[in-house]
Amino acid sequence: MILKQMLQLIRLLGLRRAGRMKRRYEKALPHVRGYAATSCYWTLLKVGLLDAMADGPVELEAFARDRGLDLHVLDSICSYFDGIAVLDYDHDARRAGLAKLGRDLLAEPRGLFELLYAYEPIFTDLEAMLRGDKRLGRDVQRRTDWVGIGSGRLCRQLPYPVMIDMVRRNGGRNVLDLGCGDGALLMELAAAEPELRAVGIDINGPTADLATRQIAAAGLGDRLSACTRDMFDLPGNHADLAAIDCLTACDTFHEYLWDGDSRVVELLANLKAAFPGARMVIGEFCKQSHESLRKRPTAFLEHHLFHQLTNQRIETADRWRDIFGRAGLRIVEEKVFDLVGHGYFVLE
Repeated sequence: MILKQMLQLIRLLGLRRAGRMKRRYEKALPHVRGYAATSCYWTLLKVGLLDAMADGPVELEAFARDRGLDLHVLDSICSYFDGIAVLDYDHDARRAGLAKLGRDLLAEPRGLFELLYAYEPIFTDLEAMLRGDKRLGRDVQRRTDWVGIGSGRLCRQLPYPVMIDMVRRNGGRNVLDLGCGDGALLMELAAAEPELRAVGIDINGPTADLATRQIAAAGLGDRLSACTRDMFDLPGNHADLAAIDCLTACDTFHEYLWDGDSRVVELLANLKAAFPGARMVIGEFCKQSHESLRKRPTAFLEHHLFHQLTNQRIETADRWRDIFGRAGLRIVEEKVFDLVGHGYFVLE
């Protein structure tokens, strides 16, 4: 039957045209499917179904009833995910579980989806921003709490292990984390070093509140804390942090480079003066050339786009070395991974 229909189409369109159309649709489908699948992934993640499925298949009728969800919409999403092998869905029993692809997407790549969700408002209003009808900050903002969630999950895979090793080997026991996000680094530090105490600050109130909730849920409130605070006001108001012997910052300073680096240079110099006995352990994005990304288009291509659209400047490792030097800081140790566009520095 299928072969007969294909021959009819070829006779109608011609072999060359039919073949060309097929190839073009095949090239377009991953882009269309990526958008649809990502939207469905966000939805099932936010209502808790993907995490529920991590423990085994779920009865959709009961899940929808308990969560107050529309069963028809839920059925539609799960049917689609079954079609692209994200879920295994028994339509008759309305019972769905994660397929191998679904389990893979819920593992390390989960942070990519969470971070993209943080920037979703930018893409929704991209045409309005392009036409000048809406402006970043005034009319359009990223979801800062999801920036913390996505970044924290992704950083657990490489940045945090590298930074924790640096903190431990440089004697850090009372840590101040600048731009703490959802508190992930604080909790990873506490898990690695039982005697360590740490304070996290973040300029965004909801993000700092999220860190406080995460710390409490992990049972680490006796050693860790987080609060809303502007690191630029910190040097002149830090009497409560006298015991700090190490400052950490992961992917924090690049957000303040759009109009030049003088503000970050001044901040680092002031922090050095305010905490003279403390070392700094800093992890930052290190810019990859467009040509290298074009040859090897990793997820950093999207990451660079996120930052460009939200006026955040990513600098090269050499530029970071220059910034540290102008702030009066000496590099004690560094590890730069060009492959993933990230660098780590111990400064004093």
